[in-house]
Amino acid sequence: MKRRRFVQASLAAGVAASAVGSLSPLGFRAWANAPAFARAAMNSESGRVLVILQLDGGNDGLNTVVPYQDPLYHEHRGDLAITNPLRIDDTLGWHPAMTGFERLFNDGHIAIVQNAGYPNPNRSHFRSTDIWFTGGNNNKPADENSVLDDGWIGRYLDTRYPGYPDPAVAPAHPLAIEIGSTTSLMMQGPELGMSMAIYDPETFYRIISGTDISGGDPPNTSTPAGLELEYIRNIALEANRYAGPVRDAAADVQNHDVYPDNNSVAERLKIVARLIAGGLETPIYVVTQKGYDTHAQQDNGSTPRHSRLLGEMSSAVAAFFEDLNAFGQDRRVLLMTISEFGRRVKTNGTDGTDHGTAAPMFFVGPEVNGGIFGNNPDLTTLDRIGDIAHEFDFKQSYASVLRQWFGVPPSTAALVLKGEWETLPLIQASTTATGGTGMPGGFALEQNYPNPFSQQVHGSTTIQFSTPGGHIRLHVYNIQGKLVSTLVDSELAAGTHAFRFSAASLPAGTYLYRLESSRAVETRSMVILK
Repeated sequence: MKRRRFVQASLAAGVAASAVGSLSPLGFRAWANAPAFARAAMNSESGRVLVILQLDGGNDGLNTVVPYQDPLYHEHRGDLAITNPLRIDDTLGWHPAMTGFERLFNDGHIAIVQNAGYPNPNRSHFRSTDIWFTGGNNNKPADENSVLDDGWIGRYLDTRYPGYPDPAVAPAHPLAIEIGSTTSLMMQGPELGMSMAIYDPETFYRIISGTDISGGDPPNTSTPAGLELEYIRNIALEANRYAGPVRDAAADVQNHDVYPDNNSVAERLKIVARLIAGGLETPIYVVTQKGYDTHAQQDNGSTPRHSRLLGEMSSAVAAFFEDLNAFGQDRRVLLMTISEFGRRVKTNGTDGTDHGTAAPMFFVGPEVNGGIFGNNPDLTTLDRIGDIAHEFDFKQSYASVLRQWFGVPPSTAALVLKGEWETLPLIQASTTATGGTGMPGGFALEQNYPNPFSQQVHGSTTIQFSTPGGHIRLHVYNIQGKLVSTLVDSELAAGTHAFRFSAASLPAGTYLYRLESSRAVETRSMVILK
């Protein structure tokens, strides 16, 4: 039986960049003056966080979401076939080790995108990982998108934080954090890396504590050695800049006792949950689980390798969202999985599976449109090597995340992904806009100009917005969420309005300005210089 095709009712791109709904004036005041509001608003207009979980090595999709009613599956897999899956429906089931995913899916908190891949698939770990990290493809070298030097998240962050790492415009908290010892190509921007790697907050802080290289003359960048030194110096400067916020966020809260023991994925996600709940404004996190290159003894013998990997991953993700829920932060978080390829349909001669092509992706969180996107793997029409044909290009999922989760305009998403991609309705309709910005028609808050602005040079800045009419409030808050100025609190006619904001009495720093109506809220940040 064919799977439900949510994509046939694909929603228009875009998601509310902020909260949209009916909020009372009391609700505005209570929320706006809380430090949590300031943290969420600085995180983005919506306060949303994306966690990318990489299943490194090429996860066997057929033994993860199992087509247990397909006789060809059992014929090709032999002893590796899963005969006791956790039932999803009358044709599909989870690997029996994935009880955590079973619970999340039954609660409507997992979207499965079947058969994700790309045309002309590459079966090299290194090349295919690069393709997934960069959002490129495997076309001929003459195609400018075939080999990219920057990552899709790096390009996105470059559009979101223009001018980074200039201290005058850089955010107060890291743009992206990778839990581990290295940063990846996925986070490489057009000019520089946009992420930092930490093994754990305490160790990170101890390593860089007392180290300050901000003084002195910068290296001579006219030589190759000088360029390398400048690159290293920039990394060190970034580590020093963000050491305090990372340490403070980690120290602010303690995780709930929900995580499984002896689980490396859980330990990494535990750090992410702690930083999110502690108020770190970082919008992107990356966690990697290695070991999915299962050429031999995949699930046979004394150590059922694939079962262990999926069980650890599934229970860790379930605990992560349980922890976030206890903090009241789970609805701000979307977790997505990526893996460089699936595995060959037919088992090999060493009780394992070789490099394949398409496999499922998972999107997890309370705000996802839970269910199955796409069809069961077609095992009757394999390619000449014996692999599954892809149904969805993985960049469709990337576009869906950018446009529906982060509210990126279609033109920006196309710039980030080097082309336009049809999206999948991964986010619930209640949180997905039917228009390009996610705001009611005629409601828009623009970036102030100039920004940053100097008290001595400019004196003031202009905040411009559009409204369909009605009672409008425009407030300015400091980063702690304290109200410092009310520019508008009155009935306004429909149209575009502009107000000057003078900062003569305010200290230098980052501030938030917030536009409120009875149906929508939008927040942006601005920087005041001395």
